[in-house]
Amino acid sequence: MESGIPTIKLIARQLNISASTVSRALRDHPSIGLGTKTRVQQLAKELGYEPNQTAIFFQQGRTFTIGVILPELSEAFFGAAISGIEDSAQKNNYTVLMGQSHDNVEKERRLVETMKNHRVDGLIISITKNTTDYSHFENLKRYDIPVVFFDRIPSMPNIHSIECNIESGMIQAINLLIKKGHRQIGFINGPNNLKASKDRASGYMKGLQKNRLKIDPSFIISSDLNKESTQTA
Repeated sequence: MESGIPTIKLIARQLNISASTVSRALRDHPSIGLGTKTRVQQLAKELGYEPNQTAIFFQQGRTFTIGVILPELSEAFFGAAISGIEDSAQKNNYTVLMGQSHDNVEKERRLVETMKNHRVDGLIISITKNTTDYSHFENLKRYDIPVVFFDRIPSMPNIHSIECNIESGMIQAINLLIKKGHRQIGFINGPNNLKASKDRASGYMKGLQKNRLKIDPSFIISSDLNKESTQTA
């Protein structure tokens, strides 16, 4: 009795037919007679044969895998994000391959390379707060791997992204504070290279200007988005 993982070649040897006939029979191809299909499928079941998913993906040109790269899974926002992504992926028969950059640019680059090598069908990413060179994302275009950015969006042209209207939200926040009688409104922003930080700053200034309040640069502080720098600010 032969041992090891059952393969198409093993089934073919035991039934004394070609491997291509076994392959077509397992795919219920109309060119294979009912008797042969029945014998092949019965033996495959007895041997515990399972299709080689890698080979199937290669034939289809898809892996049914979505890559996701997040800064920190421990942050509540990103934890909720990955939960929603996985739920949606599973409903559509996709698997999620996830990695954390921990806000390290070099690690982000390595993760993007790993996702590319695994031939993910697409990549969802929130970039690190220090990412300013986007060449590793540009490189994915050569492999026809689409990328969707969310939350932390790079300043790149012609990209797909999901983001909140931060500028509008900031203006609403300023209006609310002024309505409650506040006039000296401080502003703690994130790193200047992030699009979200730029939108937030724009909303802050527009909100003050709209209400005819002076913009005092001493009231504006940038932080590194971590707990320590935010507390210091």
